[in-house]
Amino acid sequence: MKVKKTFEELVAFLESNSGKKVSSILPDILEMCESKKQSNTSIKDADGNVVAIFCWYHKQWELLSEVPYGPKKTSTTGLNTMCKVGVSKWTKKQSTAKKETAEMLDKVQSFEIEASDISKYRDDIEARRLQIDETDIPNGYRSEEEVRKALKA
Repeated sequence: MKVKKTFEELVAFLESNSGKKVSSILPDILEMCESKKQSNTSIKDADGNVVAIFCWYHKQWELLSEVPYGPKKTSTTGLNTMCKVGVSKWTKKQSTAKKETAEMLDKVQSFEIEASDISKYRDDIEARRLQIDETDIPNGYRSEEEVRKALKA
């Protein structure tokens, strides 16, 4: 059975404590399942307007005055969590990975890939999917502190 990544730690803990009563390990389980503090992903000015967002794709802070962000109704800021460049690159990577995964069966059937290499092939697809395309990276900042200094300048 394949366990969702979110639950791997919990399942491993339960397996290692399978001989114990639930009541004795329940506090540890609850601690593992507790919602972690959400890190701040936006910076607002004195008037409450969002002026910078941490771009999920580029893993950097970006000023909205310098980098375009699309709207997203379900987010707390009303803006996407990735800049428009990041969204475009992320979407292309997802599409490419999906296409390569679909083509994998044909490659196995035509003996381009050995059946024993499927796992490695999938890992390679996943590695490429997660690779950040560093071309056209907008100006950004490594920390909230750098953003605040740039805003004061």
